[in-house]
Amino acid sequence: MLGSVFALTSAFLWASAVILFKKSGEVFSPVSLNIYKSVVALILVSLTMVILNIPILPDKPINDWLLLAASGFIGITLADLFFFMALNRLGAGLVAIVECLYLPSVIFFSFILLNENLSVNAIIGGLLVLTAVLVGSMKRKKSQEETLENKSALSGIIIGCLSMIFLAAGIVMIKDLLERTDVFWATLVRVASASVSLLVLILFHPRRKQYFRELKFSKAWLTALPASVIGNYLALLCWVAGMKYTSTSRAAILNQMSSIFIFILAAIFLKEKITMNKTIAILLALTGAGLTIFGG
Repeated sequence: MLGSVFALTSAFLWASAVILFKKSGEVFSPVSLNIYKSVVALILVSLTMVILNIPILPDKPINDWLLLAASGFIGITLADLFFFMALNRLGAGLVAIVECLYLPSVIFFSFILLNENLSVNAIIGGLLVLTAVLVGSMKRKKSQEETLENKSALSGIIIGCLSMIFLAAGIVMIKDLLERTDVFWATLVRVASASVSLLVLILFHPRRKQYFRELKFSKAWLTALPASVIGNYLALLCWVAGMKYTSTSRAAILNQMSSIFIFILAAIFLKEKITMNKTIAILLALTGAGLTIFGG
């Protein structure tokens, strides 16, 4: 029960953060936004551990440190970088559809890494999600400008799908470790790994001056800071705790509720249109997600 509560809470918090991240993406590039929210999470998790008297450098096997660091690089550095790129190109509504690929990806990696059963229904569910992504991205081509928008949407969908694959791989690979590890320490190592790798990326990137300029204090912090606190501190902790205290499949299906939350919040706060294609797509995606879990 506790794990389910954490997983569902994580879904709502993440959806709320996505709306704010969409606003932040108008000023921040995906690279600078990723390192910004990772550093914010690193500071908050560290302070929380100090307050709660949780060891920041516990006596753990080196393999545990390396596995969590690799998980942070895959599940935060790569996954979130691609996610922000997709969010800029697609908008929150369509990203909510692409996010439905998270669940089939978790099931797939659970089959590969944890030897969990992969049923025919799970395969069909995954195909339904992919179909939903295609349906949600369909637009009538009326002009050259719209044709360019469609090309941008296609690249955004591909990038978004990669994001969900990396996100799922990053958490499933540490499932066994989480069952014997403190949630705060696991989160700390993951965000520290992401922060360091992103800092190295920026230092050697040709556009590093632009990225550092974007990170300076500005009005963009009014949305980026609360988004980082909600999405990469509160939601991240709840997400990891959900994976720790319940089964991978149950946590994943509850996490997938973020797609519905994003879809609704984007319509309310970002004024994104609720098109017939998006409505059909979200229904297809949720059907696929449900079939993946409840179909055995």
